[in-house]
Amino acid sequence: MLAPPVLADFTQADSTKAISVCQGGAFISITVSDNTQDKARNKAKEEITKNIESEVTVITTTESINEEKDGVFKDYDKYSQGSTIKSKLTLSGFKEIESPKRKDGKFESKTYICVKDAAQGLLEQQRLAKDSLDRTYNIARNKKHPKEKNEAWQKTQMHLFKFREPQRLLNVLGVESPYPVNEFSSKIIADYANFCRNTKVYWQDAGNKECSRVIFEKLSKKIPMEKSGCSGGFRLNLNCPVDCSSSSLEIECSFSPHLSIESCDGEEYHPLNVKEIISGSDQYKRDVAMKILTDNLKKAIFLNEWEKEILGWVPQCGK
Repeated sequence: MLAPPVLADFTQADSTKAISVCQGGAFISITVSDNTQDKARNKAKEEITKNIESEVTVITTTESINEEKDGVFKDYDKYSQGSTIKSKLTLSGFKEIESPKRKDGKFESKTYICVKDAAQGLLEQQRLAKDSLDRTYNIARNKKHPKEKNEAWQKTQMHLFKFREPQRLLNVLGVESPYPVNEFSSKIIADYANFCRNTKVYWQDAGNKECSRVIFEKLSKKIPMEKSGCSGGFRLNLNCPVDCSSSSLEIECSFSPHLSIESCDGEEYHPLNVKEIISGSDQYKRDVAMKILTDNLKKAIFLNEWEKEILGWVPQCGK
């Protein structure tokens, strides 16, 4: 919670007025001086905001460290540190005890903000975020299609971040949220961690083994995959036939890879095809043509396209 403000420059009458305007509630105050009335006012607002920001940054850093060990949503906590706090913190309702007056050659501004006014916008942000969070969380829990389910969980992460972020400010202001934020967040994080554990990508192939090896090596660099029996996720089923033909001029070999993203029961969710046949040729030897074909496969642009598509289906847990 925000440390009590230093009221050395607030007289008893000043404090009484602020308490009255805030209807008996708490207020945050500051007294600053500058060369003009407007500069003094702006500086006072900046100092109050900066004071709150510094407290929020401390809380954010502490929570991020705590979640670094076990949390799943830690990227969103990291995102809220530093300069992002300044862009997110918008306070309104600044008040003055009176217009800045000259003192010791400068204008002195006695500025304050009622805690309830500062909290009002934050509570509304939290309410709206909770509505969106409830919707995406419900979708994420009930969707069966793996890509749609993963997309719903990614949106849930974003809305959980938006739901939790105002709480840090509310904690600093000492204002209680109408929601059990910690309990609700913990439940969602636990459910997402369970989703991550139970959603795996399995690899199955048919056809040319060299083609399978090249494609598996490429995709598995960013996509964790298992070659065991499929359960609790989805399967990448590769068919990559090879064809070699001879003419009076050369021996030409080609791959026609097809990858099916499918359920463990074999239901096809999404086919991935190649628009152009991958080929390699040699004038005399089939094995040389096959080596050139394999080298061309390694450089094929479609592999990057497949990788990008599949990553949209894979939970990015703890990244």
